[in-house]
Amino acid sequence: MKNKYYLALILLLSTVTQTQALDLAHYSDISSVAQIASNQKMQTELQKLLKHDYQKFQSNFEHYSALYLLKTDEALYYEGRSASSLGASSVIVFKDGRLFAAIYFAETKTLKYFSNDASCSEQLHPAIQIFAQQREIQSIEYATARVDTALKGFVAQRFEMQSAPN
Repeated sequence: MKNKYYLALILLLSTVTQTQALDLAHYSDISSVAQIASNQKMQTELQKLLKHDYQKFQSNFEHYSALYLLKTDEALYYEGRSASSLGASSVIVFKDGRLFAAIYFAETKTLKYFSNDASCSEQLHPAIQIFAQQREIQSIEYATARVDTALKGFVAQRFEMQSAPN
């Protein structure tokens, strides 16, 4: 009887995990990318990474101005801008859970860069370099990297499910 209970629990948990997984391909066109704001797992990880800058980061997503899948890295890149200022934000989400984010503060012409990948915490990710080149930047602030993230494995599992033969 206990084995049936544990089996049912495992099946239930795997179903819940799969339905909550971040399906990056789902956000591959401009009409659906705004829905990423409703993905609780993704928003939680961004809040952990950006801390007190999260609200400013999110406020710049009034208009989405770019979105694409980085196929060689299996990652999603998107950016947004504020309707009321020249402020902008960008983010890259990798299948293995790595996050790279940037906020452009137009008032001070400062770019604030965040990453949970310690190996890329002192140099801008190439996609964010392009984002930065489109703005007048006088200084770049590098936030401290964190290496632990609940997205690691979580997003990777979703990519593996999509690429498995049917």
